[in-house]
Amino acid sequence: MNTALIVAAGTGSRTQLNQSKVLFEINHKPLFLYSVETFLDMGYEIVLVVNRNDINDFRKYVRDNIKMVIGGKTRSESVMLGLKEVETPYVYIHDAARPLISKKAIMEIEKALEFQDAVLLAEKVTSAIKRYESNVLQSMNRESFILAQTPQAFLAEKIRYAYLRTSQSYDDDIALYQAFYPEEKIKIVINEEPNLKVTYPQDLLYVKNHLEREESMRIGHSFDIHQLVTGRPLILGGIEIPYEKGLLGHSDADVLLHAIAEAILGALALGDLGTHFPDTIEKTKDMSSVKIIKDVQEMAKSRGYEIGNVDATVYAELPKLNPFISAIRDSISNHLGISKDLISVKATTYEKMDAIGQQKAIAAEAVVIMKRV
Repeated sequence: MNTALIVAAGTGSRTQLNQSKVLFEINHKPLFLYSVETFLDMGYEIVLVVNRNDINDFRKYVRDNIKMVIGGKTRSESVMLGLKEVETPYVYIHDAARPLISKKAIMEIEKALEFQDAVLLAEKVTSAIKRYESNVLQSMNRESFILAQTPQAFLAEKIRYAYLRTSQSYDDDIALYQAFYPEEKIKIVINEEPNLKVTYPQDLLYVKNHLEREESMRIGHSFDIHQLVTGRPLILGGIEIPYEKGLLGHSDADVLLHAIAEAILGALALGDLGTHFPDTIEKTKDMSSVKIIKDVQEMAKSRGYEIGNVDATVYAELPKLNPFISAIRDSISNHLGISKDLISVKATTYEKMDAIGQQKAIAAEAVVIMKRV
């Protein structure tokens, strides 16, 4: 297990915003959350260092599995305070103002840590390098230079030792490490993917365009299955299908709408239906799945997304559903407020195999494309 120590305690005055730059929202998500979620997806523990004045704003977005630490007056002091909370062998120190950090770059750093106790992520210099001093212009060999990025990764006990024993200011964490361990080699990982640090207003525009282009379309998939029982109506796609049995569930057990709703949640990385509509509370008892899918659609709209199209399949041995497919599509179209042409519903049997084929259950599968509005 590793820890990402993400520094988000600065004010970012050069971006000319009336708030901390890392709280600036792109795609309805604050800047700092992009790198936080990248590390979380990779199984990292998170220590987030924030400005005391912004603590309540951060709490709106921070989950319980993230340690939040009040930062200091300088970046060095903030990192030192964060390091005190790190409990894993390795720590990745990252600037929250670099939201584009990729999983590929992080994995390359992980590999490098197998050989060295300190790793610098960097990019090659592509422009001509000049040195201008005392009215003297000197051309430099750009092959001898690299530009430092974050995260910079370390054996936690070593970088913590250095921070706790220094009173000086250094350009970055690697510079401090080198001052304390001058004989040790630093492993360099060249990153060829975007990892811009947001500093100026034009940087925000670049990152915004990049992230919006990256997230302009998202795909979700879900599969759901419910047991067939007597004494319950059979609800599929929001309409009642004439049959001697219905689907068992805490809600109305509309397996088709459940699959579509969960595919929408999946496309936007919002978890599953059980998270938002748990079957352990009275409020969701016998709840109409029409309400469920409408609530999920509102979640998507609040994040700037709308449904592009739906492709769903219902698996049932009986009843035969083909006569009802058009009505089911009409129902879904009406409830979601989208064209019927954007909704595909197919029905097939399970060739008499398993619970579905033995008429003990009905299942549904859905793929949904979500488009940024």
